[in-house]
Amino acid sequence: MGTTLKVTKYQLYSFYKAVLVFYIIILMVSLGTIALAVKATEEVSFGGLGTATIIFISIAGMDCFKTGFKFMMANNVSRRRFYYGNLIALAVLAAFMALADTALSAILSSVIRYQSLTGQLYGFSNYTAEYLWSFGLYTLAACMGWFISMLYYRADGVMKMVVFITPMAAGIIFAFLDRQTGGQLGRTVIGFIGRVMGLTGGRSPFIGFLSLLIAAAVLAVLCYIPIRRAPVKE
Repeated sequence: MGTTLKVTKYQLYSFYKAVLVFYIIILMVSLGTIALAVKATEEVSFGGLGTATIIFISIAGMDCFKTGFKFMMANNVSRRRFYYGNLIALAVLAAFMALADTALSAILSSVIRYQSLTGQLYGFSNYTAEYLWSFGLYTLAACMGWFISMLYYRADGVMKMVVFITPMAAGIIFAFLDRQTGGQLGRTVIGFIGRVMGLTGGRSPFIGFLSLLIAAAVLAVLCYIPIRRAPVKE
C-alpha cells in the first residue's frame, strides 16, 4: 500500500503546476467576464467552463503514463502498484477539479448570469448534483486519455495509424448506416444516451453521474490490459 501511495503522490506532484496555471487562466477569464458584465448595458451570460476542464484532464490523462511508467519501472515498482497509484491520482485530480469548478460556478452564478454544463443540460442548478456529475465526467475523461496514451505506447507504427484512423472510420460507417436506416440509427443512439444520462423524463443528473461513473470504472479496468505487459521503451 505504501508503494501505491508513493506513486499517487508522485503523479499528483506532476499535475499540480499545470493545474495551477490552468486555474489562473480560468480565473483571469472569469474576472474579465465579470468586468465586462459590470460595464455592459445589457445582461451578459456566460457558461461552460467545464468544457475547458474536460480537455485539460483528458490531456493530463494522456501525459501521466509514459514518463511516470519509466521512472517507476526503474525504481522496481510493479506494474500493478503503478496502475493503482495512477488510477487513484487521476480520481483525486478529477475530484479536486470537480470541486473547484463547482465552487467557481457558485461564485460566478452569484455575480453574473452563469450556467455550468450541468445547468445547460439539465435545466437547473444543484451544487451537489453538479459536483457528482462533474466528478464522473472528469474521471471518465481522464481514464480515456490514459487509455489512449497506453494504446499509442504499446502500438507500433502501423497500429498507431490504426488507432488514429479507427474513430474517423467508425464515424463514417455510422453516418452511412444512419442514412441507410433513414436516420433511425441516430435517433436510437441519441435516445439511448438520453436515457442513460438522465436527460429524458424527469432530467436527473444523478442518473447521469451513475452512468458516467460506471463507464469510467469499465474503462479503468480496461486500462490495466495494456499496462500489464508494457515494455519499457526508450
